[in-house]
Amino acid sequence: DHLMDDMERAIDDGVNTFKALCKDARILPGGGATEMALSKKLLEYGRKQTGLEQYAIQKFAEALEVIPLTLAENAGMNTTDTLAALRAQHAQGNGRMGVDSVASEITDLTKQSISDLFYTKYWAIKFAADAATTVLRVDQIIMAKQAGGPKRPQQGHWDDQ
Repeated sequence: DHLMDDMERAIDDGVNTFKALCKDARILPGGGATEMALSKKLLEYGRKQTGLEQYAIQKFAEALEVIPLTLAENAGMNTTDTLAALRAQHAQGNGRMGVDSVASEITDLTKQSISDLFYTKYWAIKFAADAATTVLRVDQIIMAKQAGGPKRPQQGHWDDQ
């Protein structure tokens, strides 16, 4: 029964991938390479900003690095060393370098035809940004309201009446 469920999921994933490729055939480097490249660009852009914008851009860039970090962790790699090596590779202009979780190394996965769909990445990042924005808006509303609910009406001392 579980085997049939797994086969159904695999076929469903394949059909959905084909449908996504028909909508937009663009592909991106896999293994977290795309997220590292975006993170690098955002950090460069963020350094030119000032104030809270700089901090927000920096944190968003760091959040993108969770993908290659998770891939490295799941492969049993040292996450700190892997992330540092990936940053160094991307700083040298090797923007296709990602985490090969099978070989537990950093490599250009496009040579192995391991890619991500642009369409999927686009929507994943869009939904993540929308969710973060919603949380920040709710937080601003909560911070703007006074704590403790409505104030009780002021009454004089019971002796004054």
